[in-house]
Amino acid sequence: MKIIKRIAGIILTLIVLLVIIVAVKFSTDRNNPYNNAIADNLIPTFKEIPIDFTHQFNGTESLPVTASVLIDIDNDGVDELFLGGGYNQQDEIFSYKEGKFISIPENVGLPKKENKTTLSGASTDFDNNGFTDLILSREDGIVIYYNNNGKFTPKKLEYDLADNATPLGLTLGDVNKDGFTDIFVANYIRKKQMVGQNNFSKNYGPQSLLLINNGDNTFKNTTIEAGLEYIHNTFMGILIDIDNDTWLDLIIAYDTGEIRTYKNKGDGTFEMKENPSTTKYAYPMGIAVGDYNNDGLVDFMFSNTGSKVPSFVASGNIENKDLFNPNWIFFENKGNFVFEDVAEITQTKDFEFS
Repeated sequence: MKIIKRIAGIILTLIVLLVIIVAVKFSTDRNNPYNNAIADNLIPTFKEIPIDFTHQFNGTESLPVTASVLIDIDNDGVDELFLGGGYNQQDEIFSYKEGKFISIPENVGLPKKENKTTLSGASTDFDNNGFTDLILSREDGIVIYYNNNGKFTPKKLEYDLADNATPLGLTLGDVNKDGFTDIFVANYIRKKQMVGQNNFSKNYGPQSLLLINNGDNTFKNTTIEAGLEYIHNTFMGILIDIDNDTWLDLIIAYDTGEIRTYKNKGDGTFEMKENPSTTKYAYPMGIAVGDYNNDGLVDFMFSNTGSKVPSFVASGNIENKDLFNPNWIFFENKGNFVFEDVAEITQTKDFEFS
């Protein structure tokens, strides 16, 4: 009995120490680890404008994300704001007039949704009729709200949604230069099928998809023939011309995995190119895009767990811990699909969870 109590005491002590370590690490999140303070007069200030909407998150049914989209529904040059509702909560659309957000879902014909969570969204003119359409993803698939003179008509995309897949991110672009917008769907494992938060197992999650616009309000899944077959969770990908050859390339951040960079060969296929993250592990959940050094090439920054989360916790079931990178990642584009991680050089490496 004494041995059992002693073991229980040791375990409890270790748990308390772990909690203290994590708490101390997170308490230092507000500190800037670099000596690069910015003068107050160079920091922009913002004024909050109230919006009559509070997202209702259901952690049992839904992944912790929601949709927000700017879309000019009536072609007046001023964007409306779409906000996705949580599980069993209706979506909302607001117009912005005289400094206020006004609810207008009935005015634009936004249909009521069923007991699903609206997870992501984007806007573009899919049918080239001069009005911007709205595309949304939910647990049961993807729907496009076609905009006809300021009124929406919904149409659900017909494609095979895997039993373990939640369409979590939508990226739009004309991949094949036919004048119609195509879709890259970032898929994540369904909430109730998740196995921990730090699972780096191979083939953990669903396959993300490339859907090519046929030009008649239908789409074709060309993922495999395009050379994009890879099974792992991802929050998002970006379609963008990486090498300035006028073709949209693809960069994907695989959560609990690696970052993958794909060159668009212009014939309907993509070729994977190595980058500093290839065959390594991280939590690249978000991607920021911009030409940070004004050299005419797009660069990429990736969020990560950060240095405040203990590596022995964040690295999960990775066998070779040397392959794990907890830090923020910053790809400087050198041209011709050559990248250098300059997070340390740019003093963006050592920040908190993001």
